[in-house]
Amino acid sequence: MQDIKDGDRLILYIGDRVLARKVVYCQSGASRRDGLLGRKELSLDEGILMKMPGGRQGKSGFLTSIHMLGMRFPIAVAWLDEEGCVVHSVLAKPWRPYYASSKPAWFILEIHQDHLGELTSGSVLQWEVRPDEKEVKQEEL
Repeated sequence: MQDIKDGDRLILYIGDRVLARKVVYCQSGASRRDGLLGRKELSLDEGILMKMPGGRQGKSGFLTSIHMLGMRFPIAVAWLDEEGCVVHSVLAKPWRPYYASSKPAWFILEIHQDHLGELTSGSVLQWEVRPDEKEVKQEEL
């Protein structure tokens, strides 16, 4: 597997099709905590892929939850297993306190709401680091 670092910009695929080209990889506590907060909008090509820390990988419920407090727009959220398979997805609405998966997750994808229909349970996502952009700061997303 490709070496991916916090802040790397990814290309995200669903099957053999590109889903988004500007997905920032978040594995540090700070980058996961900040998420998409402060953004006024999100283009169809943007998102974040958060890797759960070791102690939370393969967990469900509160340990892999997200909140929408302070968010200005709805987003599609998908919880993924260790192979990138969608185990749960939801349309997350602004100012809601809590969204979680009842199934074990290793990654959480936050992406434009229009992608929700493609993020069905069982869909497999793959990603690779964009060769032209690495270690993007969260505020550049």
